Amino acid sequence: MAETRSGKAKALLSATTANFGQFGARVAISPFVLAIAAEFSTSKSLIGLVLTGMWATYALMQFPSGVFADRYGERRIVLVALAMAVLGSIFVAVSPSLVVFAVAALVLGLGAGMYFAPGTALLDRRFTGTGRAFSIHSAGGPLAGLAVPVVGTWVAATYGWRVGILVGGAGALAALAMALVAVEGRPPTNPNAALRSRLNRQTVMKLLSRPVVAFSTVLGVIGMYVFQATVSFFPTFLQEHHGLTQGNAGLAMGVTFLLIAFVLPFAGEAADRWGPDHAVAPTFLVTATGFATLIFGPGSSVALWVGISLIGVGLTWGGAVQARVMREFDDDERGTGFGLVRTVFILLGSVGNVATGVLADMFGWPVAYGVVVGLLCFGVAILVINRRLDLGL
Repeated sequence: MAETRSGKAKALLSATTANFGQFGARVAISPFVLAIAAEFSTSKSLIGLVLTGMWATYALMQFPSGVFADRYGERRIVLVALAMAVLGSIFVAVSPSLVVFAVAALVLGLGAGMYFAPGTALLDRRFTGTGRAFSIHSAGGPLAGLAVPVVGTWVAATYGWRVGILVGGAGALAALAMALVAVEGRPPTNPNAALRSRLNRQTVMKLLSRPVVAFSTVLGVIGMYVFQATVSFFPTFLQEHHGLTQGNAGLAMGVTFLLIAFVLPFAGEAADRWGPDHAVAPTFLVTATGFATLIFGPGSSVALWVGISLIGVGLTWGGAVQARVMREFDDDERGTGFGLVRTVFILLGSVGNVATGVLADMFGWPVAYGVVVGLLCFGVAILVINRRLDLGL
């Protein structure tokens, strides 16, 4: 079906807003970890466990949501996903207990996890040259990471953390309204698609057992662990370890995501020009240097912002790792293979939430983020070994 230029622009704006909304609804929680823990008289470890559950649910929905989109149509699934994200955000904000908060976070993760594959497929059916459209769409996430923590903490300073969290939900609600009026529905591409047949165990194991795919998945797990540890606890780390106020910690989080959004295209360009590994290794190393500066540096304001900036520049591995994965699948298995690997590395990497919280409670922040530095250095080491020994992974 032909699409007018105006229709394409509306679809792209709607999808980018939706990606902003679903990511913002999740990242809105991170500036308020200490306030939430105090409210429910619990530890950072348990809050980290809840956030791990949210991200794990998000990860698990990556694979099946694509099948749902094929069967029922992308627009319909996008609307359901955003509606669930809005409801999840509201339930998180009004939770009267830790148990309700945990369930609400799972609802939020479920809705957010249903969005990305259908949203990407929605654009794929409307654009012949998808690179630019996909890049703009992806930028919605880091832009939410820039805006939502800053606005949320500003709102919370007057109205409390519960209203601050609703800032993220408001973004998802705006995206839902835009999708309702701006995006036309299209017939599903495969109304007879069956989830059970796509989740065949033999197919899953065959794809994941390829050495190059397995190696790329390990890199994805490392990167996602670091990303989760940053998204969930970075503002708390800055408050407790460096004495920043809640507002300044939220600002630092915003600066980090601004740098991610700005540097991401350059990391992708490096991957296209010199190969994915030439982008992954430097970004891992820069991120490790940033965290090491914050942990072991002199503690001055200059060192603080240098470390924060390095982390923002370094957390741009995603495109390169995903390009590494994509090139290993044939056309007829690329969607299934990519969705599967994405589910695996997001799911395993979500352990970064609970692990960081537990390590911070038991041993302090230097150990919690020291593990992050160690994992990143391990990732750089295996990339160098693979290249130097010509292992072909």
